[in-house]
Amino acid sequence: MNTHQHRPLNDNTDYGLCFVCGPRNPWGLKLHFERDGLRVKSSFVAREVYQGFPGLLHGGIITALLDEVMSRVLLILENRWTMTAKMETQFRKPVHIGSQITMFGEIDEVNKRMPRVKGKLLLPDGSVAATAQGSFVYVPETQLSQMTCGYPELAASWMK
Repeated sequence: MNTHQHRPLNDNTDYGLCFVCGPRNPWGLKLHFERDGLRVKSSFVAREVYQGFPGLLHGGIITALLDEVMSRVLLILENRWTMTAKMETQFRKPVHIGSQITMFGEIDEVNKRMPRVKGKLLLPDGSVAATAQGSFVYVPETQLSQMTCGYPELAASWMK
């Protein structure tokens, strides 16, 4: 693990505009992440504004939720940011509007070049609505530095 202070799972900085996790994005999903052992966990209420077919959460939103929870796994395991290189989602059951759903991400395969992570999205009854697998690439520190330019609080948080 990196010897630097652990990077936070959530963005409470001067940025906060990520569509999925940004607390300052007025149209965003505003996910909040928690560590659950070696997994990352989040929950979400499927709101009407994010529906696809009438009464059902859009599949793209489901995929975005899983992508974001999976992207945090290497933060808790290696203290490093990653980006999605490849992702596959399997939809098993529909998610009805109004449902409180829970997402988990965990390591699938350790690989120094491109680790694989898996995720699952659970319905309120505990049944699996969707699963995903993804390959992730590490974001170089130089790229993190460039991305955070103009956001001093974010830079301080990410560059620890």
